[in-house]
Amino acid sequence: MEQEKTFEEQLEAVENKIKDSQENLGDVEVRDAMLEKASLQQKYNKYEDAIKTYIDTLPKSVGIGKKMDVHFLILQIYLKQRNLEKFKEHLNQQQILLDQGGDWERKNRLKVYEGIYCLMIRDITKACKLFLDSVATFNSSEIISYNEVVSYTVLTSMICLDRQSLKKKVHQNPEVVGVLRENQVLKSFLESFLQCDYKTLFQKFAIVNENLSHDQYLSIHRKYLIREYRVVFYSQFLESYKTVTLNNMAKAFGVTVQFIDRELSELISSRRINCKIDKVAGIIESSRADDRNQLYNNLIKQGDYLLNRVQKLSRLTDL
Repeated sequence: MEQEKTFEEQLEAVENKIKDSQENLGDVEVRDAMLEKASLQQKYNKYEDAIKTYIDTLPKSVGIGKKMDVHFLILQIYLKQRNLEKFKEHLNQQQILLDQGGDWERKNRLKVYEGIYCLMIRDITKACKLFLDSVATFNSSEIISYNEVVSYTVLTSMICLDRQSLKKKVHQNPEVVGVLRENQVLKSFLESFLQCDYKTLFQKFAIVNENLSHDQYLSIHRKYLIREYRVVFYSQFLESYKTVTLNNMAKAFGVTVQFIDRELSELISSRRINCKIDKVAGIIESSRADDRNQLYNNLIKQGDYLLNRVQKLSRLTDL
């Protein structure tokens, strides 16, 4: 059995191939040989050398599509290294190339790369939009599986979308439905939320919480995400009531009164939920936001700001 060549031996062979292509062939063959060298360096974790070689191929890459393909290869390395600064830099370069005439296939691939970047920087709203757009046109299996994209779509949508949009764009989406058949926890998590089955929701929430702690992109944001889910869940429950007892809410979620009291108190104090607790009567009173009152208050604030600016300008003109 022939022994596998060492990295140095393989590198020497591919460099000879590059040299031969430069002397006897054209730019296309030289580029292909250079890409082979970069791939070899990447395979053996020589990431900085691989990135340099990939960049060296760009001048020989004819056409926007070929250049974008090279940047995608570089992005894969920076993603593995979690180098967000360089990853963002090459995302921007990809967007410039795309604006110059990139095709739909590469545009759709770029959405997935950008969606992953948004997860890593905790821009959940933008990640949600990008993943929703990618579900029907997914073609980025080199960095993430389709099932993972659908999972991230569900997880981000439950925070970012209103109930009707969530139902229409996610729960009734044929692609999402097909994948969720294989992920019963996430399926039940989504459906129990939409069906207001809060006891089941919290049971699945515990599993989702555990899964998030092991997720390669979301684990560092787990506490933030769990807090956002709690705000969404409690807010949806309280929307149905003007007043509700702590005991009834605790029963609905399958937890103790003390737990609900502690959870709501924390979210009320940080102004994430509009309600107040009467601990003597054991009642939660919802404080629904009145759009007209909110608009009026905003108008008053803007008017005061404008008057202050006018007064300052008046004093300056007097001088």
